[in-house]
Amino acid sequence: MSAQDAGEAPPQKKVKLENGDGPAAAAAGPSHSSGNATGAAASSAVRVKKEEKKEDIKEEKKVIDVKKSGRRRECPYLGTINRHLLDFDFEKLCSITLSNQHVYGCLVCGKYFQGRGRNTHAYTHALEEKHYVFMNLLDNKVYCLPDNYEVEDASLGDIKYYCSPSYTPAEVKAMAVSNIYGKALDGQDFIPGCIGLNNLKRTDYFNVIIQAVCQVAPLRNLLLLMDFTDIQRPDPVLKSLSDLLKKMYNPKNFKGIVSPHEFLQAVGVTSDKRFRIGEQKDPLALFSWLVTRLHQKTLSKKTNSSIVHDAFQGEVLVRTSQLEHGQEKDMGESKQAFMHLTLDVPAAPVFKDSLDRNMIPNIPIFDLLHKFDGESEHEPQPNVLKRYSLWRLPQYLVFCVKRFSKNNFFVEKNPTIVTFPVKNLDLREYVHPDAQELNPVARYDLVANICHEGKPQDGCYKAHVLHAPTAQWYMILVTQ
Repeated sequence: MSAQDAGEAPPQKKVKLENGDGPAAAAAGPSHSSGNATGAAASSAVRVKKEEKKEDIKEEKKVIDVKKSGRRRECPYLGTINRHLLDFDFEKLCSITLSNQHVYGCLVCGKYFQGRGRNTHAYTHALEEKHYVFMNLLDNKVYCLPDNYEVEDASLGDIKYYCSPSYTPAEVKAMAVSNIYGKALDGQDFIPGCIGLNNLKRTDYFNVIIQAVCQVAPLRNLLLLMDFTDIQRPDPVLKSLSDLLKKMYNPKNFKGIVSPHEFLQAVGVTSDKRFRIGEQKDPLALFSWLVTRLHQKTLSKKTNSSIVHDAFQGEVLVRTSQLEHGQEKDMGESKQAFMHLTLDVPAAPVFKDSLDRNMIPNIPIFDLLHKFDGESEHEPQPNVLKRYSLWRLPQYLVFCVKRFSKNNFFVEKNPTIVTFPVKNLDLREYVHPDAQELNPVARYDLVANICHEGKPQDGCYKAHVLHAPTAQWYMILVTQ
């Protein structure tokens, strides 16, 4: 019989502890059941202490990492954000210093302030008004002031997207076929792409050109996909127009209207105040200036062309002759590039009809297109005759019906109504016989129409645009 069977105590063994909290060695208990339970409890207690200490170390490391990075996933002031007061359409300038450097938007009241460190205007605003949540308007990072830590929260995603929307090529491609509706914070429904623009002060001629640009698919898609992140000094006109179109097509917009303020400011500065807020101009002059600017900034050095020229530029063949002593002398032919074609409206009748009413003439557009039949004579200068015919048709053809004429006293508006087909406008007969093969397609569908309402001095412009996914026409209202 062994010593254990006789009930004698077995020799003691030494157990090495690995946690390092207790002594280097401890005595083991007896080998009977109570002794085993006591040893197991001591061992499990040691393991629990070890795991708790590891968790404490991890938590300490997390706290240190948060302090070093300055980021928190929870902020107690996110509930103070007022989305109804947020408006990122205006120029990103500090409301106090008017500086565009390091501008932050207060997500509580919507005002812009510069900086976020001590003694900055954003820091002072946070202390005085108790508005603690600010967003950097350049990189869309959100900070809590005056503690000055970055807030990372999924609930801020809609605000960041509202400030700087972006699109993938698949989303842009779907815009031409998908019928998408948006809902503003006030419950108003709107159609992305057919959204109204604010009339800041006699800027309706800006708004109608912007609406027309949205209907030119290649140019619109280019602007929607532009990324200026890695460009240090992007062209202000190109960038502001791209940002404007991105906001107009944003289905998650907080409002059912967009303000083109940044774009108007960029055009006013770049054009040396030729086109500015508060002074109405001819939309055609703005269109000509804008497409020239966009062509210069999107020009490809390899092809020496741009999407702007690919979309709008065509060629007309001009045959010139000179009158000498009542006889025509042929001066040759030349091809001239164009971005738009001007149509001359016949003079309106001076006299009233038999019922003493002013007569408003009605004329089809085909009567105006005879200008390009190659036979009609036009005398732009004394004793100089020119005949026009179309040589190369562009993808998008822009017609300008010339209604306004200026005399020595005032500007007159021709009220003649010009009728035109909405679909399948065939220009084949106006293409030069030698250029028929260069233009396999000579039919056009209308996508946008700009017209003038009212008197020449006090009137305004409005736009009709085609919503391609539904094939419906909409008149875009001018909002003051």
